[in-house]
Amino acid sequence: MATELSGVDLARQALVAAREAARKNGATSKKPKRRTTAVVGRGGREPLGLGSAISRMMTERGMVAPAAGGSVLARFDTILAAAVPDLVGRVQGVAFDVDTGRLDVVPDAPAVGTKLRWSAPKLIEAANETGPAQTSAPCTSWRRRL
Repeated sequence: MATELSGVDLARQALVAAREAARKNGATSKKPKRRTTAVVGRGGREPLGLGSAISRMMTERGMVAPAAGGSVLARFDTILAAAVPDLVGRVQGVAFDVDTGRLDVVPDAPAVGTKLRWSAPKLIEAANETGPAQTSAPCTSWRRRL
């Protein structure tokens, strides 16, 4: 009595027959080697890691990463606490232009902006006194952003 083969058994038999036919025709069972060298992408460019790509982009655009702890923005909360302690947490430093020495700030309310305007000389003085002077340009002015 002949037993009928199911779909899985038929597939297994077909695979065995295909392997035997390949061996007879001279095929080898070795797996292809993995590439160990960098693959050249489109246009002759090699793929880059994320850090390398960001560094290259910053160099191409003339951007400079601030020195650790030396940026006015990195020290803004300390500067604000020294100049006007009651505005800490209500004003954020958003940009600092090293070439012009301008610090851009964003107050959380118009009344805070008014108090900040009155305290501008103290804020500029504190920005220039806090931290090492050689790691950042001096602050000479400020601008309120909306």
